[in-house]
Amino acid sequence: MSKEDILRIFYTNNLSLGVQSILLIMLGGLCIGLIIALCYYVSCRSVNGVQFNRRFAVSLITTLLISVVIMLMISSNIVISLGMVGALSIVRFRTAIKDSRDTIFLFFAITEGLCVGSQNFRLAVVTTLFIGILIICASLLPAMRPKYLYIVRGGADPIDAGVLREVLSVHTKDFRFRSSGLDKTHQEFIMEVRLKEADTTALCEKLSLIPGVTAVNWISESGENLG
Repeated sequence: MSKEDILRIFYTNNLSLGVQSILLIMLGGLCIGLIIALCYYVSCRSVNGVQFNRRFAVSLITTLLISVVIMLMISSNIVISLGMVGALSIVRFRTAIKDSRDTIFLFFAITEGLCVGSQNFRLAVVTTLFIGILIICASLLPAMRPKYLYIVRGGADPIDAGVLREVLSVHTKDFRFRSSGLDKTHQEFIMEVRLKEADTTALCEKLSLIPGVTAVNWISESGENLG
């Protein structure tokens, strides 16, 4: 094998794709991306308190299509693949992702984009359906429902803890007291609750009707700061 033959192996496109083939691959990637975006939408609707981000859903589809293009470039030429590896190794993404579910969907989209770009459509379809169904089923579990911290404050008149427990048992799926404080002029209870419905204001109104309660506040618990 001569020097020219070796160079021809590295520099010649080994994958000859026409415009029609490229468009079909991109349309296949678009369909897979729409399925992933639909899974993201359904999982957000299934979990109370999680807001559907339309821009992020569009970003998932775009990320998948970009992954398809990268995979087509890498599979077409050895030199280009080495150059792409070097170029991507210096890229740093500094955008903070607050929700771990978003990270899962990003890796989901990138992985399926690589499958479509390598033209392994059977693997892409099967894994997309399997992982998508798994994510939706996980979001329907009661343990995946968001937790809230309700802070009930009182004045000089003491708050009856028994009445507080009765109200919580009626209007929540489950609850537990995280802390309580009492001095001569103030009283405070902090409870961790899982709501039956997504309406957080309704429980605030019920708690404010308890004798001795002067203020009720609630915050969403992420699980990262509290054990």
